[in-house]
Amino acid sequence: MSYRFVPGLLLLFILSACMPHPFHPERSLVAAAPGQALQQLRVQAEGRVEATPNQLRLRLGVITEAADAGEAVTENNQRMTRVMALLDDLGLERKDLATGQFQIQPQWSQPPRPTPASWQREIIGYRVSNDLWIRTSRIDLAGQLLGLAHQTGVNQVGNLQFTIADQDNYQQQAMTLATEKALRQAQVLATAAGAELGNILSLTLDTPGGFGGGAPLMAEARLMTATDAVPVTPGNVDIQATVTIVFELISPARNQ
Repeated sequence: MSYRFVPGLLLLFILSACMPHPFHPERSLVAAAPGQALQQLRVQAEGRVEATPNQLRLRLGVITEAADAGEAVTENNQRMTRVMALLDDLGLERKDLATGQFQIQPQWSQPPRPTPASWQREIIGYRVSNDLWIRTSRIDLAGQLLGLAHQTGVNQVGNLQFTIADQDNYQQQAMTLATEKALRQAQVLATAAGAELGNILSLTLDTPGGFGGGAPLMAEARLMTATDAVPVTPGNVDIQATVTIVFELISPARNQ
């Protein structure tokens, strides 16, 4: 064996020994930054806070159809007026109500079978829809709203949600829990690897756009009678926050 290959083999051995070994903890990563000798530890953790909802959201819809657009609008307005009167009787304030969408759509004739070459579609009527959104702290009215809406002519009831009116405090609690959990995870991983945590290189907050609980409850008014009171249980709402922290990882060799 020629000795001129020995220096090359030694260099290859040294470089191999200095390479960081693969480490794959769940949702965490230890890696060397590209082009640098800096080792990093990345951890991600979630914080969750359970809260009692204090706000109700609900959509009531009135749909009317008639051959004449004016007739459809008039009937729709009459039904919506009855809806507003019912809501007043239940103790809701006007600030709790908002019109979501008002539409007038023509209804077109359908082609016969077989369709004559000279056939042309024409307007045979009009469809008017009016949505009323309710947002109130009176969550105890959920069952009554679902049950009594039918007697006012409401033919669409849906999007019932129980939420938190002001979730800032709960969101901050979830962020704190997530950060503390990430710090504990990082310390455990670093200790198990025989290393130490260095400076925080980055800290990222990822908060979901909605709540973990309180999925919308859909209901059809046509399935109810005028005296029905739908049993509704609000339950609790989960507020979540996720943080990702990247640490500098100090190996024992760098401490010497």
